Amino acid sequence: MTKTVQNTTHKTSEIMKRFILLFALALVTLTSCENVQDNQTSVQATVDNTAFNALYATSDINEDGSIDIQTSSDSRVITIHLGNTTADRFQLGGTSGHYATFTDVHGNVYSTEGDGNGFVEITDRCVPCGTINGRFYFTAVLPGIDTVEVSNGMFVDIAIGTPESEVDTRNKFEAQIDTASFNPVTVNTINTGNFLLIEGQKGSTSLIIRLPITVQQGDYNLVAGGFNATMVEGLITQDANSGSITITSHNSDLKTMTGTFNFQVGSTEISQGVFDVKY
Repeated sequence: MTKTVQNTTHKTSEIMKRFILLFALALVTLTSCENVQDNQTSVQATVDNTAFNALYATSDINEDGSIDIQTSSDSRVITIHLGNTTADRFQLGGTSGHYATFTDVHGNVYSTEGDGNGFVEITDRCVPCGTINGRFYFTAVLPGIDTVEVSNGMFVDIAIGTPESEVDTRNKFEAQIDTASFNPVTVNTINTGNFLLIEGQKGSTSLIIRLPITVQQGDYNLVAGGFNATMVEGLITQDANSGSITITSHNSDLKTMTGTFNFQVGSTEISQGVFDVKY
């Protein structure tokens, strides 16, 4: 499994605390770095009886070796705190030092600390990639009010180490969000093997384009046929409901691509989009 991340201005250690863009969801084993299935979500779970599917996750590595994994879906947030990343299984709850929280759409925070319980299991480590895959389950409590059950949880390619990276100042990504210019400080590209993810990021706002790695020059619907566009603001992620993309050039040998795009997220218009990247 090979990934190349392009960052125009930041060091790798800073990238790791940025949005980790992930679209390969797989069944994995402890000894393999190969994904056998590729989907559009990086974290999925069932919260009570409702699906939770997230397109990205953040991984924040702390000085004491612990890690905080956070992701959101439809204004709901799951956070998992692990005291280390060296064990294969972590019990959540009590005084274990490992815990999970669920924040609902009203801002109520349910936690496994105290009377909650659950587990996180690392199912795969990819040392060259600096990532882990895993599964999780937990029951979290809002004291004196309610409990929530999070089951069938899976996460893919959460960064815990330094992935291979390369700085390329040629990367370009620009757009207009409604009437405001969007000139990202950071441009990332990720090759998942089947798809190319192109992200422009400035502050807490990201625009993300997903397209098949085999795409050729031409015009395409940006929300069908393996294409997708996403807008991330803080912990809120929204997919485009319409849009188009034009690939003006793609050299698979040199791993370069240029194009233009526009899409709509809710009532927000993303227009005059242009990119010129090396992946």
